[in-house]
Amino acid sequence: MSLSSFSNRQIRWNRLLLKGCWVVFLLSIATEFLYLQVTELPAAQFISLYIVRPAAIMGVILIAAEISIRYFSKHHDYILITTATLLTYTVTFVHSSLEYLLFLLFFPILISIFYFQYKKLVYAILITGVAFAALLAFNGEIEERMSSAGVLTMAIILLVYSGIGFGILARGKEILSHLRSSYESNQELLVRTIMMDKLAKTDALTDTYNHMAYHEYTDYLVAQADKEVLQLHLAIMDIDNFKKINDTFGHKAGDVVLRKVASIARLKTGSNDFVARYGGEEFVILFTEKSFQEAFDLVEDIRKEIAASSHDTLDGSNVTVSIGLNAYIPGMGKEELFKLADAALYEAKRSGKNRTVIAQPEQTPQHLAASGSC
Repeated sequence: MSLSSFSNRQIRWNRLLLKGCWVVFLLSIATEFLYLQVTELPAAQFISLYIVRPAAIMGVILIAAEISIRYFSKHHDYILITTATLLTYTVTFVHSSLEYLLFLLFFPILISIFYFQYKKLVYAILITGVAFAALLAFNGEIEERMSSAGVLTMAIILLVYSGIGFGILARGKEILSHLRSSYESNQELLVRTIMMDKLAKTDALTDTYNHMAYHEYTDYLVAQADKEVLQLHLAIMDIDNFKKINDTFGHKAGDVVLRKVASIARLKTGSNDFVARYGGEEFVILFTEKSFQEAFDLVEDIRKEIAASSHDTLDGSNVTVSIGLNAYIPGMGKEELFKLADAALYEAKRSGKNRTVIAQPEQTPQHLAASGSC
């Protein structure tokens, strides 16, 4: 997960926690109004002591928290823990006669666990201890009602809560470490799988797709073309007189020629086109999302670019290619698509080489027309 993504999620959680504090604020006011129905105190006194005064204090605390988070975003975690402590301190101070409310002081410790950081848990423990000490120091009723044993009990409970908090963080970090390790292992496996799949489908010499990849990809494209989802055209390109090149200049020179021809084909074709080495000096190009005229113009551009390129390994000589081009018709099938393109290639070779011939469906190779020439 990126740092920006983690930061955004943490901000979202902080916003949820702050909304939770507002909910607690509203619930406390609602609870006080319920108590107003059964209290023996005069209504005006009860409203003043237990509704207006604490509501005003908690409202100021929450507004201050909203402002602080906006202007001190780097410290929003500590601001929220402090806000929770002040809220629980206010509620406990106002209702000092209700001893069980002292347990609200441990609320900030629970909030700090959300952050999975020891330093924030320690901060929450310390500020909770300070809040409890402040209650004993500034609230005479609590000081009178709580014995030394009660203070000791609260201290022990604080330690127990702290221990539980540290235990939760330790276990959480252990699980997180395991998940991270598993994630990294899965990522490495995925990368290796992708690389192995690429290697299995790539021709090592020309860095184009190989024979196996061509058949796999063509099966998918033919299925789409049969549904008339896309247009599909196949060009078969063969380097002219390649055996003579190998015999005259050697196989290393022939390999250089293969790489150069493949490079020109890859550079000229688009991202939705497919270039593969079918075998030996023969390449196939599948065109999708192009009209037949666009496909024809493109293979002619490739043929002319190859013919115009000189090769140092051939003492500056040029090479040419012959191309057979066939347009797929729904229902034709993969085999017929290749057969007609191959027949057009044969005609290009027979009629002088260095040219593109368009296949004519339902016609024999002898009736194929030459459409491009040197």
